Amino acid sequence: MSGQPPPPKLLGMQTDDKDDGSLMEATGLGLLPGIAVAMGLIVVAMAALFTGSMWAVAGVLVMIGLCMGAIVFIVLAVSTEGERGRRLRAMVPGLGEPSSPDR
Repeated sequence: MSGQPPPPKLLGMQTDDKDDGSLMEATGLGLLPGIAVAMGLIVVAMAALFTGSMWAVAGVLVMIGLCMGAIVFIVLAVSTEGERGRRLRAMVPGLGEPSSPDR
């Protein structure tokens, strides 16, 4: 033995990793359509309030209630466990159980 350490091993890329995830989900760009719809609703609500009509105010209040209801539903779907949680997540697009390849 010459007393020198062995040469370092080069680590190559691992080819067994699968990249099945969507680029939209990985980068967060999947939120863009929802954000665009929300911004559109806000602009419509502001324009309706400028009319000064009582119907517009009532419509904006109903819209706020619907949005709050949707948010509460999604929070419950994400936080609830068991069979009830699975049923709630199945109703929300994108929150269904992830499918595994071994099933």
